[in-house]
Amino acid sequence: MLQSLVKSTRCFRRFYQNKPLDGSTLISVVNLLRFVSSARNAQPLKYIISTDKSINEEIFKTLSWAGYLKNWDGPEEGEKPSGYIVFLRDTNISAEDFSLIDTGIALQTAMLKLTEDGYGSCPIAAIDKKALRKVLSIPLSLEILLVLAVGKPKERVVITNVRNGDIKYYRDKNGVHYVPKRALKDVLLKTY
Repeated sequence: MLQSLVKSTRCFRRFYQNKPLDGSTLISVVNLLRFVSSARNAQPLKYIISTDKSINEEIFKTLSWAGYLKNWDGPEEGEKPSGYIVFLRDTNISAEDFSLIDTGIALQTAMLKLTEDGYGSCPIAAIDKKALRKVLSIPLSLEILLVLAVGKPKERVVITNVRNGDIKYYRDKNGVHYVPKRALKDVLLKTY
């Protein structure tokens, strides 16, 4: 079951924007994130969620989408996310920065939970952080780590094999999104 969930948890970049996302769905995700492992159990991660259309539009303007897709500027009207989870690090809590570890654990957990609940998501780190800080009135003590876009997926994402070392994702003429993954022999170096 976990293997199937992991394989179906992909980064979706086009959503059914007209299918609203209930705020309680994102609250339940953040509630689950309270229980994930945290380095030194410091728990420095904080979150802001939005399912509000006008706030979502302002968040959307601060994001850059899909760097490998050179002829695509991001989701068009009607394909934008229905919600967002903003991942933040409270700099007053953690003296040592293990937030990369905590963020990875929390992000994967959130994405798996959203997939389980029938949603798709896409983590975005290409953010105009100054603009996002202003839009959401985020205090300077909170470092903006990433934004997780959420909605009902409007695209098909297919895992494929890496060919000739090229790991760049791409779309075919029908808009199917392909994500090359390395073979087991390329990532498992030794067994004892």
